[in-house]
Amino acid sequence: MNSSKLFLHAAAAFCLAAVLAFIPATVVPQENAPKENQPRLLKKVIPAYPEILKKMNVSGTVRVSLTIAPDGTVKDVEARGGNAIFIDSVASAVRNWKFVPGERQRTADISVSFMCCSTVITNP
Repeated sequence: MNSSKLFLHAAAAFCLAAVLAFIPATVVPQENAPKENQPRLLKKVIPAYPEILKKMNVSGTVRVSLTIAPDGTVKDVEARGGNAIFIDSVASAVRNWKFVPGERQRTADISVSFMCCSTVITNP
């Protein structure tokens, strides 16, 4: 690798590390949420682990709240907490989730954990 590429990689890593240092990583357990009130999931798309974060050994958990349309599609995704650097990946994936249709609009709370460096765990 030539010196200019090495410098660019080092600069990118430094910038990302600086950003990560100021992003709070808050994890709130989901075990207390009553399971009977959660809409039933039919199709789950696992979020992609961002390549740059894998290379930098970055882990984290994200919590989002989903608004589910009566037809079972995800209408809206709202970040609720966790490591913000993973939000785009999580939002992109959960927008493709499908739930059992219902009579009205519903919400669901989801947590996604990215564990270094390739494991992604969703709840539900």
